[in-house]
Amino acid sequence: MNNMNYTEIINSRIKEINIVGEPKELYEPISYILNLKSKRIRPILSILSFSLFDNNIKKIIDPSIAIEFFHNFTLIHDDIMDNAEIRRGYKTIHKKWNKNIGILSGDLLMIFAYKMLEDIKEKNFKSTISRFNQIAIQVCEGQQLDMNYESSKIISEQEYLNMIKLKTAVLIGFSLELGGIIAGQDKKTSGLLYEIGEHLGISFQLMDDYLDVFGGAEFGKKIGGDISSNKKTYLIIKLLEKADSTDKKLILELIKNNSDDNKKIKIISELMKKYSIDKIAINKIEFFFDRGFKLLESLPSKKEKINEIKEYFKNLKKRKV
Repeated sequence: MNNMNYTEIINSRIKEINIVGEPKELYEPISYILNLKSKRIRPILSILSFSLFDNNIKKIIDPSIAIEFFHNFTLIHDDIMDNAEIRRGYKTIHKKWNKNIGILSGDLLMIFAYKMLEDIKEKNFKSTISRFNQIAIQVCEGQQLDMNYESSKIISEQEYLNMIKLKTAVLIGFSLELGGIIAGQDKKTSGLLYEIGEHLGISFQLMDDYLDVFGGAEFGKKIGGDISSNKKTYLIIKLLEKADSTDKKLILELIKNNSDDNKKIKIISELMKKYSIDKIAINKIEFFFDRGFKLLESLPSKKEKINEIKEYFKNLKKRKV
């Protein structure tokens, strides 16, 4: 079964769940965000992970959708905190409705995430809920760090990597780990699955940072958007670290003065090339990607099943670069 079939299975199940009710202002935003175009990366990873050990994927569908619901809950709330206007090409929920509706509908979607875990077998129930809660806490910690760093002049590479690990990579890690847990694997194997996902999740977030500056218009976002909004991405952090005192002063002035966007993007992009920040970023992306793939090889499963996950990650990487 290919990944397109998995996407169809997930979407079909989400439609069956059919989160509707009254008052409609509470439920309609949930239907709205779940129907926006999505690759369903996290539930697909759970299914692929589960398939390493068990062919009866019905057991993993609802738990995998719990992660998708949780992920979308975080997107609703993050958009409110960022005052974002667009999500997947459409108005964000708080812009289409309002902030209060966004907060409450997000909360309800989080509750439905837990509902999708209700029927897990007793022997796997406690470990699943425990890990789900740990991951949810870490995602919140990552979001708070991200907001904290907005007002910090300079943050270190390690601080940034830790933040994106918490905000993004831990949920990718748990998506793989969940497949192992539901398939009845021991802590060592499910922990290894988590580690693989964490490394690959960091790699993909770093790739987003890279593409914001060095990607093309076909990637669906304004080039230099992170520079324009003064986000402290991996590339900016490395640039401030490598730049000489004159260039560093210029960068900080451009950020502080919130000057003309096009000028700021042009100057900072050129400085990134001057200090080979593009190559440094690519090397770091490959470092985490390679580490995740090496760990994949040590999983106790058939090679063809491991190759399925490898191919999925390779295809994701191709779409991004």
